[in-house]
Amino acid sequence: MNFFGIGTLELVVILVVAFIALGPGKTIEVARTIGRMTREARRAFTDIMDAASVPDEPASSTRRQPPDTSRAPDSPTQPPSEPLPLPTHLQEPGTNPDSPPDETETGSAAHQR
Repeated sequence: MNFFGIGTLELVVILVVAFIALGPGKTIEVARTIGRMTREARRAFTDIMDAASVPDEPASSTRRQPPDTSRAPDSPTQPPSEPLPLPTHLQEPGTNPDSPPDETETGSAAHQR
C-alpha cells in the first residue's frame, strides 16, 4: 500500500509515535481530522481534474443555425410594381423629373430651335 508516497511500515511507525505523543483519545481525534482533510483534498482534486478533462461544448452547437431555405416561403415574393429610381449621383443630367433643368440644357435647346 502506498499512501501519499508513504509505505505501510512508515505509516505504522508514524501512528505509533503519534499514539505515544498524543495519547489514545487525542490520536483518534487527530486521525479523524486528517482523514477529513485528505478526503476533501481528494474530492477537490478530482473535481478540478474532471472539469479540466471535459471539453466545452463545441462552438458549432452554441452558434445559431442559419434558417432553412429549402422550404417554400409563407407568401410568394412579388416583384416591385415599378422599378426604384437610381440615386441622383448615378443619373444622367436632366433625366430626373424632380430636379430643375440645367441652364446648359435649356440654353442649348433654345439655340437648336
